[in-house]
Amino acid sequence: MAFTIPGAAGVLAGHPLDTIKVRLQTQTPGQYRGTIHCFTSIIQKEGVSGLLKGLSSPLASLTVINAIIFGVYGNVTRLFENQESVVTHFIAGCVSGLAQTAIATPTEMLKLRMQIQSDNSSKVYRSPLDCLRKLLKQRGIKYLFRGSLATQLRDAPAFGIYFASYDYMGRHLSKDGTLESLSSAQLLIAGGAAGMFSWLFNYPTDVIKTKFQADDAFKSYWEAIVHTYRTQGHRGFFNGLNSTLLRAFPSNAATFFAVGWSYRFMLDLQEMHHKRIAKKQPKRFVSSQLDDQVNFLS
Repeated sequence: MAFTIPGAAGVLAGHPLDTIKVRLQTQTPGQYRGTIHCFTSIIQKEGVSGLLKGLSSPLASLTVINAIIFGVYGNVTRLFENQESVVTHFIAGCVSGLAQTAIATPTEMLKLRMQIQSDNSSKVYRSPLDCLRKLLKQRGIKYLFRGSLATQLRDAPAFGIYFASYDYMGRHLSKDGTLESLSSAQLLIAGGAAGMFSWLFNYPTDVIKTKFQADDAFKSYWEAIVHTYRTQGHRGFFNGLNSTLLRAFPSNAATFFAVGWSYRFMLDLQEMHHKRIAKKQPKRFVSSQLDDQVNFLS
């Protein structure tokens, strides 16, 4: 539950704007005038469902991806003596971001292929599952990992910035310098801002990754980079940034809010469990038992 709730909250809050981002990144020059024009075009031609294309792909993998992200992040953080250092959280975030790319790359491939299909184009795929079956049959499993290097180059530093900035802002916003005392509003602010910061520093990498995964004509990342610059100039590397930042705040605010809520809920359950044990056991036994638990956790 601790991984499913935050993952679903983040995906549901941000997917429509993610679809707009992908359309802007893969557009032919001049196809869309900006975020609002892209949004209205999708609504007019495809309806609300056009914004939700490919949604089932990230929803299906969110539990595994978030388990990897938060699990690896927590375990790597505990390896450091100074667990409150920004550097510690950056390194732990980089490792967690790198670890989840094995799942994120094929997941994003399926999502992307659904998102770039418009109603006035021939529908190649009916669903992410149909897309998976056809790609495996036509191109093999290796093709699902097309763009894996770009995903790694994007996600390793992105998650480093993500967790480091969240921890830094969270501790400065809280009344006692701990994340546990953050209010709901503070959780939302720290999480949303962290998401925006993580995208600001590596957005061009995401643009190239998207183009490389969406268009088989590109035989290398360099071809995608050169083509983008020749056809759109330096602005081409930032297509969709506005929609990405708009998406990043609510999506990541929802994610960290759900993480905080789930964590506190499980702590409350653990406390209730300890109280029930304390009522049933003799005081001497309970004291020894609690000491053992504290020693184990520390």
